[in-house]
Amino acid sequence: MHGKQRGRLLSHNARKLGHRSINDFQIDSFKTMAANTQKDVLFSLVVATLQDDGELDEFLASTVGLDGNLIFEIIVVDQNKDNRISKLIKSYENKLDILHIKVNFIGASRARNVGARAARGDWVGFPDDDCLFFPDTLLEAARLARDDSLQVITGKTVDETGAGNLLRWKSKQILFDRWNMFSCLTEATLFIRRDAFLNIKGFDESFGPGAFFPAAEGMELMNRLFSGPENIRACYSPDIRMQHPTKIPPWNKWAAKRFYEYAKADGALIAKSMKPNIIYFGIRSAASATLQVLRIRGWRSAAFGARLAGLIWGFISGIFTFHLKIQER
Repeated sequence: MHGKQRGRLLSHNARKLGHRSINDFQIDSFKTMAANTQKDVLFSLVVATLQDDGELDEFLASTVGLDGNLIFEIIVVDQNKDNRISKLIKSYENKLDILHIKVNFIGASRARNVGARAARGDWVGFPDDDCLFFPDTLLEAARLARDDSLQVITGKTVDETGAGNLLRWKSKQILFDRWNMFSCLTEATLFIRRDAFLNIKGFDESFGPGAFFPAAEGMELMNRLFSGPENIRACYSPDIRMQHPTKIPPWNKWAAKRFYEYAKADGALIAKSMKPNIIYFGIRSAASATLQVLRIRGWRSAAFGARLAGLIWGFISGIFTFHLKIQER
């Protein structure tokens, strides 16, 4: 069914739900209605948003007009205390299959878990609200999704020039595992079969933006998947691309603070897992940061010094949080 036709059909049912705007307590009743409306959604794109300054509009616009034979839905989990995005969501309801879930908490991982519970797709993805899709982004993901042996698909982020950013992405499509996932994975480009995601209870809500450990939620999720009893097969493809802003460089005080906060989450992940692959990641990260500090390059070296401090503090905090069951507030 074509995307616009889908939007009209769901908008008719949505009038009973207040333009498909619900809270997290209404999810189960909504899923019953949605299941009776349509059952063959391939991708559910769960977008956790907070303090949006226009990026969400750009993201939604980038998904309008994608291949009509590719059925997907967008679930926006709104953590704002006000109604700043309500009109925006309403403006897309005849263009996209879109659901607006209003929650009364702040935390990206918790918000994504709420969105995944409401999802109808065979696969769930978690694009950031400041990402942009290319016309072939979901088509490339769908190509791999046809492989029944895969449970996880990932792609890469690029900047406005098309160059890879955020990570040192691999140049070729590969099957990855717990040892080499670190250059194949970021939350924004992650697609996972919904059943597999729900079976491990989704993201650990101690990790991710808005949580005490404000990053590493994707690695933590994948590490649990790979550590489980099922034989998880995961595939990375550089042809699955999403545009994402590059925030570092510039190297400055803000960059140093961001490095510290992200490293705190990495350190906590090491403490929580204590598995050889994660310990290897920690040693490699600490060694790389130490080399950057020794080069004495102003704010760049300061940022990597902050990363070292964050790894140490995060590890100590993680021991208390996950092994001694005490979490700092």
